[in-house]
Amino acid sequence: ADSVCLFMVLLEFQKQMTFEIKVVHVEHGIRGEESLRDERYVRELCEKYQVEYECVSCDIPAMAKEKKISIEEAGRNARYEAFDRIGEKWRANRIAVAHNQNDQAETILWNLARGSGLDGAAGIRPVRGKIIRPLLECSRTEIEAFLKKKNIQWCEDGTNDELDYTRNIIRNRLLPEMREQLNTRVITHLAEF
Repeated sequence: ADSVCLFMVLLEFQKQMTFEIKVVHVEHGIRGEESLRDERYVRELCEKYQVEYECVSCDIPAMAKEKKISIEEAGRNARYEAFDRIGEKWRANRIAVAHNQNDQAETILWNLARGSGLDGAAGIRPVRGKIIRPLLECSRTEIEAFLKKKNIQWCEDGTNDELDYTRNIIRNRLLPEMREQLNTRVITHLAEF
């Protein structure tokens, strides 16, 4: 939903200012047919709106094993390497990624839990070099509401519900518990922090 929302928002902005949109999709080699379905969806969406598209396929589990890092970290590294490499090829001035307010809250909790200092407590930066995050202040609820209002479908990553990944434990256990037991606006407050 996040990436589809970002795509649609950028198409809307394109009506107000002149810039070119191109899409990079990274297929992680983890989810089999579900992942291939997602790639087809992105390709068809780009074809529908006549936006140039490139897919990069990676074997993230093998990369993680080779570099002795988590699958999460290997996936993040592969995505940013692909964005940088293809961004250079396309001479991109900016690379927009779809992090949102929920991602920000999750990142801050994760960083604090790992013993981070002020840099980690600052969370995800809205701008870092060429990387921009236009949806960083939007909640996942707002993103889904926007897409539903526009009658736009999206694909869900089944691994987001698995508790094998640290971020998913924060997303699916800690934050819901904090929202229920402490404060219904915990995500907003963490992101504002």
